[in-house]
Amino acid sequence: MNADIFHSALHLDGRVWLKMFCGLLMVGTLSACTADRYQQQADIIKGHVEMFYGHLQSHQVEQAMFENEQIEVLAQRSEERLLRRVGQMRQGEKTQEWKIIKTAKETAAENWLALARYFSETQQYNKALGTYRRIIETYQGLAYQLYVDRAKRGLRDVEAILDPGALPVAPER
Repeated sequence: MNADIFHSALHLDGRVWLKMFCGLLMVGTLSACTADRYQQQADIIKGHVEMFYGHLQSHQVEQAMFENEQIEVLAQRSEERLLRRVGQMRQGEKTQEWKIIKTAKETAAENWLALARYFSETQQYNKALGTYRRIIETYQGLAYQLYVDRAKRGLRDVEAILDPGALPVAPER
């Protein structure tokens, strides 16, 4: 009888170990899926960035703008997904989703700055002004202050080109 109890205990122990192993495997798989999703999103952003700069170098501004808008759409969809599922997501998933959102928004802001500089360099000053203003109006919050500050400097530079009389004059010595 003791042998039967011992055998049952071992058999039960084996089932417990199997359940624990399967549980750990599922957690590992879910973590990998989260990481894979983040990597997939990062790869999509990278692809849009490559297309953005390729179009910009080819002076295909509309196509470059489209690529950057797609990055913004990705950020927006990720934000909506996070808000919709926040109560259902584990902390790791939330963290990964925030990384996607942050990466996409910062990348898009950087690309808009590059586009504004392109417009300035090609003497399309009104388009440069509009692009700098877009950055200032769109990218609110402390996380994007660097981009907004750069846009404000660019805006002042372009305004100075358009109205050189508005520049402060250094006193003569």
